[in-house]
Amino acid sequence: MLKQTEITTIRDFNRNYTKLLGILNRRVLETPLSWTEGRVILEISFNHDKTPIEIANNLGLDKSYTSRILNRFEKHGLLTKTPSVTDSRSIELQLTDKGSTLVHELDERSDQQIRDLLAALNDNQIKQFYQAITVLDQLLFEKAVD
Repeated sequence: MLKQTEITTIRDFNRNYTKLLGILNRRVLETPLSWTEGRVILEISFNHDKTPIEIANNLGLDKSYTSRILNRFEKHGLLTKTPSVTDSRSIELQLTDKGSTLVHELDERSDQQIRDLLAALNDNQIKQFYQAITVLDQLLFEKAVD
């Protein structure tokens, strides 16, 4: 069982890391997208989720909220919707060239954000940081450590 001081330390880290990454900023990585919209468009691209329900379920989002985001994406030419060939009640999503370009931009900026975050650390500190993240990932998400 964690002591209150340990819980406080974890919560402090969460607040500091959230602030450091800019998660509470209105826009993600100087793009027109909110953080949630950024996660949705990345989910479509990286995990090849092709239906609104898959996206909502995988990100733990409300289905109507997800639908509103996807409608905005369609309105701004970031994706197209087509009827599903396997389920007439569903639609499939496809990023447009404009949407793919935005995903690439988000991906590049996210990589640079991590480089900037670690820029002041020496090689040993970077290795420690990476190992700590790997352990956290394994413990919280039950992934095998490389």
